[in-house]
Amino acid sequence: MRSGKSGTLQVIAGRSGDVYAASVKQDDVSLDITGSLGTELSGRTIVLAVCGSVAAVKAPEVGRELMRRGATVRVVMSAAAQRFVGPELLHWATGSRPIVEIGGETEHVALVGNHPGRADLLLIFPATANTVGKMACGIDDGPVTTFATTAIGEGVPVIVAPGMHEPMYRHPVVRRNLETLREIGVEIVPPVISEGKAKAATPEQVCEAVIRRLSPRTSGEAGARGSLAGRRVLITAGRTVEYIDPIRVITNNSSGKMGMALAAAALEAGAEVTVIYGKGSADPPARARVLRVDTAEEMSEAVRAELTSSPAHDVVIAAAAVGDWRPVRREAAKISTRDHDRITLVLEPTPKIIDRIKDDAPAVFLVAFRAQHDLSLADLLADARERARLARADLIAVNDVSHPGAGFETDTNEMYLIAADGTESHIPRSPKLEVARRIIVEIGGRLLPA
Repeated sequence: MRSGKSGTLQVIAGRSGDVYAASVKQDDVSLDITGSLGTELSGRTIVLAVCGSVAAVKAPEVGRELMRRGATVRVVMSAAAQRFVGPELLHWATGSRPIVEIGGETEHVALVGNHPGRADLLLIFPATANTVGKMACGIDDGPVTTFATTAIGEGVPVIVAPGMHEPMYRHPVVRRNLETLREIGVEIVPPVISEGKAKAATPEQVCEAVIRRLSPRTSGEAGARGSLAGRRVLITAGRTVEYIDPIRVITNNSSGKMGMALAAAALEAGAEVTVIYGKGSADPPARARVLRVDTAEEMSEAVRAELTSSPAHDVVIAAAAVGDWRPVRREAAKISTRDHDRITLVLEPTPKIIDRIKDDAPAVFLVAFRAQHDLSLADLLADARERARLARADLIAVNDVSHPGAGFETDTNEMYLIAADGTESHIPRSPKLEVARRIIVEIGGRLLPA
């Protein structure tokens, strides 16, 4: 035992002879940032588990961001993580010496097990494909996986932020492992697909996920859970394409991320979800039924077929970016620039899918989406009200894609909701999954009892 300014330390020795603490009181010097950005996590203890991905270099900032929101942060590291970031750096960042191996203090039980002083949440950042697979199979062969197994078994909230190369993330077994974790209550903070990588979420995004999980009174997720239990929800997502010839198309920049976030949020809320998906880069949730389409006509036919089938859908969320125009003539062969120095396209409107939904399903709760560009707020809302009236929508969500972080292909969004009774609300710029959860809460609160 030794004592100092920060209090008594209970210590264990690592294989190298270095001393690491289990139940450590944080160093006062490192605590000067605590609560500097807010108090949402005051009184909460978060265990930050770091795995051997290159994103481990961001782990100190994740710890600092949690502390800025008031949290006490404990750290556990895998052996592989220590090749990317040293324990001393994380000690400096959080004021807590990292646990690098399990010793006689049974640190996993003390911090995330059946112990009265356990932590409030286990955050695994970054989570490698290897760790995700072991967690899904209940394997604990190192400090991080032992903490994970203990926390899941005890019912301590667990959040996982994957970070790996994109091909690894897209491996069907890795995706299945992530879905297994979701099914047992582990929250996944999706990575950002960029430059061939599935890059771990930013420290800010991870911190917001922790706040949501531990603040149920203000959490969109907590509000959404169960709000659509037993309901059937149909969602259109992604973009449509209209063919000029067999190779070339007219389309837009929608990634499908908002639609997939809505599908994930509806599933969290207990709904049975069908997604009619055009083109897009976002992966559908594993538990959603997915129908793939290309053109606006194909999407229109798929929507009509779903709405006229049995059993009936309770909710339709029309989030797809359906192309407004298509060529009157589609060429049978690729148009060659050797034969033409210019071409003229004659366009005609595509079917207005949303205007037909209430004809096929008068009782369905219809949520329209509207994207505009560079309008005043008054004009944006007036346009949305008129569009909702024409579609006979029960709720419309509108955004201005000229605003930073609220356009196509972004991971965040900002939306205004207008209900048929005139009620309006604003969802400030947030990760798309959080925006989706807020929308699902609004829908659940307005549905008539089943």
